Amino acid sequence: MTFLERYELAKTWHEKAIITELYHLAMSQRYPGWTITKTAEHFEVSIGLVSENLRLAHSIHSDENIMKCESRQDALKHLNGKYRRR
Repeated sequence: MTFLERYELAKTWHEKAIITELYHLAMSQRYPGWTITKTAEHFEVSIGLVSENLRLAHSIHSDENIMKCESRQDALKHLNGKYRRR
């Protein structure tokens, strides 16, 4: 199964974020100069969505509570609130 197929089958926001991150990191290792734009083109989504997915995936590594957010919007609010308090 390809990353794109797995992404399309993903049912939760965190699955999509993690798949995006894995693909982006793998391609960045394989091809120097790999960009968010190329990842966005592969998944046929916007650069902004890829950027958000990478930000969300990164946050999962440092704050496992983010996985408890039911929606992508809730997760983004959690992140934004967290950054504002600093």
